[in-house]
Amino acid sequence: MISEQPTRQPSERLSTRRAWLGCVLPLLLLQPGLAAASDAPSARPAAAPRVVLDRLELPPGLAGTRYEKRLRKVLASETKKADWGAGSSSTIEFRFKVVTLKVTHDSETLRVHCEAVGRLPHGGPALSQLAYGGRLDRQSELIEEVLTIVARGVVTRLAEMERVRRGRQGSVRVKLPAE
Repeated sequence: MISEQPTRQPSERLSTRRAWLGCVLPLLLLQPGLAAASDAPSARPAAAPRVVLDRLELPPGLAGTRYEKRLRKVLASETKKADWGAGSSSTIEFRFKVVTLKVTHDSETLRVHCEAVGRLPHGGPALSQLAYGGRLDRQSELIEEVLTIVARGVVTRLAEMERVRRGRQGSVRVKLPAE
């Protein structure tokens, strides 16, 4: 024979959960290991440096379009997110160049290929390339998506190169192919 348990109303279940959390949460916060983990210093500096896009070079036909505006917005956003290994008193300049942006299509699909390079004043190049495919009716969205992905890759690599240069990171994590 199956015994039936009394069904609780949603408000009763919510108050039971709150009561349980009210009892357990203070005990968890009093654990010494958990408190120490939250007090650990962050690997990032307290304030981010000022990062400036020194020059943006685009292929002919791309300058002055909505793609340039989108690319500038993405670069500004990604530079704020990246850990450059410098404090708020520092200014870091970088250059970004879209080397190629090719759009090809066959009867059903669209293919966007992009190559970009970023450069710091005292560093080597950060290269990124991507080939991405999609539907023909989404050409503008695919181009913006490809430019976004490539820009993220270049900014991430530039930030890593700057951390290494400043001694905030022991070595470069990305291994370059042997020439």
